[in-house]
Amino acid sequence: MATAATARILATGPLRPVATEVAGGFITVVDTIIGKGHPIVDGDIVDWMLSRGRHLPHDGEFFDALCWRLLGAGLPISRVSLSVSTLHPQILGFGFRWNRAKRTTEIYRVGHGIQDTADYLDSPMRSVSETGQAARYRLDDEAAIARFPLLVDLRKAGATDYLASPLTFLNGRHQVMTWTTDHEGGFTEAHIAQIGQLMPSFSLVVENKAARRTTETLLATYLGRTARDHILDGEIRRGQGERISAVIMATDMRGFTALSDRLPSEELIALLDDYFDAVTAPVQARGGEVLKFIGDGVLAIFPLGFSSREEAAEIALAAAKETLERIAGINRDRTAAQRSELRIGIGLHIGEVILGNVGAADRLDFTAIGPAVNLACRLETLTKRLWRPLLVSEAFAKAAFCQLVSLGFHPVKGMSEPEEVFGLPGGDGYDI
Repeated sequence: MATAATARILATGPLRPVATEVAGGFITVVDTIIGKGHPIVDGDIVDWMLSRGRHLPHDGEFFDALCWRLLGAGLPISRVSLSVSTLHPQILGFGFRWNRAKRTTEIYRVGHGIQDTADYLDSPMRSVSETGQAARYRLDDEAAIARFPLLVDLRKAGATDYLASPLTFLNGRHQVMTWTTDHEGGFTEAHIAQIGQLMPSFSLVVENKAARRTTETLLATYLGRTARDHILDGEIRRGQGERISAVIMATDMRGFTALSDRLPSEELIALLDDYFDAVTAPVQARGGEVLKFIGDGVLAIFPLGFSSREEAAEIALAAAKETLERIAGINRDRTAAQRSELRIGIGLHIGEVILGNVGAADRLDFTAIGPAVNLACRLETLTKRLWRPLLVSEAFAKAAFCQLVSLGFHPVKGMSEPEEVFGLPGGDGYDI
């Protein structure tokens, strides 16, 4: 939420160019903050960073407020940027760029692979990132800056001096902060000393924030958002958990053992990735949570929360239908490439689950357990026998808005009585 002093403009659409140390298609601007627009004079900057500043809820707000305070402290900056690496399967790092004239701070993310592009190789911050040594370029020296397109552009825009400073984290990785001025004659020695005095405290704050971001990313990547939030809230003891109502979705790939024996490992991994994408993308797009991958199986839930049973069932069924559509698309491509098609089974049930920590004393798994989970998994197994890719329980069928057809009562492993199961009319429109 924007404060009275700061408004935020989200920019999550198509990529748009950003004039930064490393430009090009690997960079996406995800947020733009409109700042104060004038210098802030507010006491000792280091004290502010270590107290009020570091508690600001948005990292971009912290960076923006810091730059306006530095301007208020007499540092003649016109442009400041910070680039920080991270651990993320899709993102190499993230960054911030403050611009005095535009009164903005842009927040951007950097994709993997940018290290091999000319944009990075011709960047003045490259040597700082790789060696941890500061680099300074006086922009009136045309010969010295000719090999750096960014510095040439900054000079044309009126900048006079450029400094790239390293922030070296405890893991030995060098992050980079850059400083540009349009002050006549460039930075003075007093200005350089002012920046140097700031860097140790700033590095401490940035590393702390980056560590938190990395922890959240890794927990969400490997355990899911729900598990991440519970763990970061302190729920890390064995046996801790809560009862929630949810739609449970269990999926499995058909013939995976035979495929794994026949396909080269690279092709098998690519096939699994396509399959997992086809399942997880529809689930996550609708607010569901993938709890785990079990071999070639997927267990996901759609917590009811503030939703009704009918709404949750409709959402989960839409995700399952989209998954089957995605699988059909994958199979069209595989058929065209003369490869065997992919078959899956999906089971849906709605009920109460226990969401929490199970496992050994020092090796835990955060997951959903209970009879409702078991039934969803049994329904998925039953899809093989009934030659249907999608089966749902009676409880789910009663909650779903759309018309479902009864496929009769069938024995389900672990249940004393046969369960009435349902599917979509017309055999689900997908031959298993």
